[in-house]
Amino acid sequence: MKKKISYLALLLFVIAFTFFILFYKLLFSDNIQDHKTKKYHVLLVYTGSTYENVLKSLKNQHIIKNMETFKLVCKKLKYDKHVKPGRYIIKNDMNNFFLVRKLRSGSQDPVSITFNNVQNKDQLAEKVSIQIEASKEDLLNEFNNPKFLDSLKLTEDNFPTIFLGNTYEFYWNTSAKQFIQRMLKEYHKFWTEKRIEKAQAIGLSPTEAIILASIIQKETTKYDEFPIIAGVYVNRMKIGMPLQADPTVLFALKKLGVSRRVTNADLRIDSPYNTYKNKGLPPGPICLPEIKSIEETLNAEEHKYLYFCAKEDFSGYSNFAETWEQHLENARRYQKALNDRNIK
Repeated sequence: MKKKISYLALLLFVIAFTFFILFYKLLFSDNIQDHKTKKYHVLLVYTGSTYENVLKSLKNQHIIKNMETFKLVCKKLKYDKHVKPGRYIIKNDMNNFFLVRKLRSGSQDPVSITFNNVQNKDQLAEKVSIQIEASKEDLLNEFNNPKFLDSLKLTEDNFPTIFLGNTYEFYWNTSAKQFIQRMLKEYHKFWTEKRIEKAQAIGLSPTEAIILASIIQKETTKYDEFPIIAGVYVNRMKIGMPLQADPTVLFALKKLGVSRRVTNADLRIDSPYNTYKNKGLPPGPICLPEIKSIEETLNAEEHKYLYFCAKEDFSGYSNFAETWEQHLENARRYQKALNDRNIK
């Protein structure tokens, strides 16, 4: 009798142990197909997606090795009732338990978005829409919403000044409205009382300071010259002299970023961005300036320079002048250097 009980106990132990092993494998065994070129897959779960939509995406992307065991764990953890949108990084060695728990909790992985080399709202919307769920059309609709612009006391032209050139982290399922609200938060965080006072000291509002910074950023890549060039433009505005900034003309011609010189014919373009024809700042920024560009612009130097042109050594730096005669001499030296190198 004791032997029968022992055999029965052993049998029950073996059965229980077998179920434990199966259960362990069900939960904790690697169930992810190895990505051919990366150590992870990226799963996008769109807003409004159903459990069936998620299963379809996993199948189409060949992410899961054994779909049946995955679905079983989904049912046990009730993921089919708790689908959350987002961007999820799924590592090659992830198991069913951790994957389902990640998806069920909505523990998505953020994306980093950098604004650089962006000249206008259309380019910004295009760049951002590639990296978050909001479409380009949704973003542009929000960018151009008259009621929203009025609430901010901004226009369609100067609205881009709220976007400070930097790198930001967003959740992939960010909507167009959420994107703008986040950028407004960053904008207000940047414009401290000290920075506002700096802008006021050179006669500019925060919006105007960003517009000026956008021009200077396209004038030079030398940050140590930013304060000097900012001082030149401030001096011109103080005496009612047009800014005469070539980058604004190229912006009006939709040729900003193209390596070419501005011609006399270019200067005749009828545009509010033609700062040879119109005094003061243009109606909006010609690019989204980096934070460092804005900082250096706010540090505009006090001097008497009214002119500047590229140095003849092609170093990327400028020669500055207080008078037109001095400027002409600097320009002649630069033109001679161009001619010597047969540069047209």
